[in-house]
Amino acid sequence: MAETGPAVRAPRRGAWDFTLMALTVALLAALGVQSFVGTLYAWWAYRAQPGWEQLGYPAFVDTMNAIAGPLVIALVVVMGLCVPKRLFRRRALVAASALMLAAGVGAGVVARSVDTGLGVYLGLAALIQVAVVALTLANAGGLTYVTEGVLAKTGSGLLHLGFVLFCLVVVSLQGSRWMLPVFWSATLLLVGGSALSFWARPRPTDPSGG
Repeated sequence: MAETGPAVRAPRRGAWDFTLMALTVALLAALGVQSFVGTLYAWWAYRAQPGWEQLGYPAFVDTMNAIAGPLVIALVVVMGLCVPKRLFRRRALVAASALMLAAGVGAGVVARSVDTGLGVYLGLAALIQVAVVALTLANAGGLTYVTEGVLAKTGSGLLHLGFVLFCLVVVSLQGSRWMLPVFWSATLLLVGGSALSFWARPRPTDPSGG
């Protein structure tokens, strides 16, 4: 008879967390490799092909954007999926993630803009993450974190919110009057979240029991 209950649900949640983490690292690594290779090629072309910066550079930028575009979209989707997993259990998580994706796709189709679709998707992810941070500060139960302790959990929540807002700036707020306010908000969240996560160390146990 198959075992059910927390002993089974915990490994499944752990596998889901690991999968999202591995996908995030792989996508970031792919973008890093692309940037490195593109930089080397541009350095070589600038020296080997006279006039490349006028004749070949526009095509180079188009090629780089065509390669990076799917990677960035996939990274945004994966980061969006990382947010609701802290608040919802598996079935509700699937439903919430599907609704976020549907809302993003629908907005993109109506506006005929990938940027708009990604912006709506990230906006919903940001709203969920704000709720997660608020519940974390209130020390509410039911949230899923790898770390322990209120400070570490709050730092993790602020970091996730900062990353989501930063992605929102990159994909949807270029040229908007909201770009700088959201950018600096993301910067403060990333710095504050990093500080809380770094300083949230477990206190040493007093052997005297005091």
